[in-house]
Amino acid sequence: MVSDRQEKSGELSSLEQERDVFKKQFLKVQENYENKIKELSILKELGNTLRATDFHDKKTFFRNQLKIIDRYITLDNISLWLLNEELQLLEIVAKSGSDGPIGHRAFLPIGEGAPGQAMVQRSPVILDDIQADPSDGKQGGRRSGSLLCVPVMHNKKAIGVLSLQHRKTRGFEQNQVRFFDLVADQIATAVILFRLYRQMLKEEKQRFLLSRFFSKTVTEKIFGSGDNLRLGGERKNVTILFADLRGFTSMSEGLDQEKVVDILNAYFSRMTPIIFKHHGTLDKLMGDGILAFFGAPLSYGDDSLRAVQTAINMLTALKALNLEKHQDDWPPLKISIGINSGEVVAGYIGSEEHLNYTVIGDAVNVAQRLESIAQPDEILITKTVREEIKDRISEGQGLKALIPLPAQKVKGKEKAIEVYRVEA
Repeated sequence: MVSDRQEKSGELSSLEQERDVFKKQFLKVQENYENKIKELSILKELGNTLRATDFHDKKTFFRNQLKIIDRYITLDNISLWLLNEELQLLEIVAKSGSDGPIGHRAFLPIGEGAPGQAMVQRSPVILDDIQADPSDGKQGGRRSGSLLCVPVMHNKKAIGVLSLQHRKTRGFEQNQVRFFDLVADQIATAVILFRLYRQMLKEEKQRFLLSRFFSKTVTEKIFGSGDNLRLGGERKNVTILFADLRGFTSMSEGLDQEKVVDILNAYFSRMTPIIFKHHGTLDKLMGDGILAFFGAPLSYGDDSLRAVQTAINMLTALKALNLEKHQDDWPPLKISIGINSGEVVAGYIGSEEHLNYTVIGDAVNVAQRLESIAQPDEILITKTVREEIKDRISEGQGLKALIPLPAQKVKGKEKAIEVYRVEA
């Protein structure tokens, strides 16, 4: 009897031990399964943010990325450091537990602290005691526990560091390190997409600015050459064209202001495409006047000829506009045009927020003076322009002859200048 009881007791004890072992194994499997679900959920949500997110605010964008990790995994602090290429320092751009912007900019030299070491080594760095790390105070986390820093890599180059703080010492297992390596890869993709988006916005803004001055062809060539919009100028030989609606100021005094605006809009809408068609640069619209030039920022070798062709086409287009608007009781419009060639300083003038591509020099003043003495529907050019196009009259569309006129005394010049009228 005793033996039977002992035997049954032993069997029961053995079953209980097996049950405990099985329970522990089951709980371990369940924990691993739940961890995998969390990890997959994090990776999935990080991927989803790349397809439907707002890239306008860098810090909000990356803070939302860290919130996804924080929602599934209990950590004391998560920070994202990105390389500030201008300063060549690591800069915190986002951290968990903060809905607002970071109060101050925190920087860390490359190679300093665990984040800096991860950046240099291009591999994860684990610290059992976070108090030993000089970057601790800059991250705003607890001053006890462990720290994991994972480099954010792109094309085998470290572009930032994902820093994670755990309240426990030795709080990061190797499986977690491998997982956060995957998370860092997702964040690297986000960083690159964000930068591409910002670069695209910058280029679109620059294209819009350039489209005010240049034709689409010239704009694309400027971008293709890799030139950036920046303040400053350079000396260039250009051909300047001034055009003005003759007598329009006095004419407009008897018109409704709305009609004056309609007339000017129609006029400029016809003239601007002609300038761009001949690869000219539109400097500015001044009341009822136009300043354009040819040969900057790009020269085609026949800048003077294209300026004269532009002037001829402008006269033709204005005659067509007059015929079209005659039935609307618009007053007939007439323009006077002056063209001169010479050396100027061409470049972007203004501020970084408001740039204007323009030309400055005596050659510009001469062109304007020439326009002021031109008769209605007359194109006057200087001897310089005439010398540049005289052998190419047959190439000029609508250009018939260059008629010499008596030398003209213009304001700002001691000597009279030789003038020619373009016969179209």
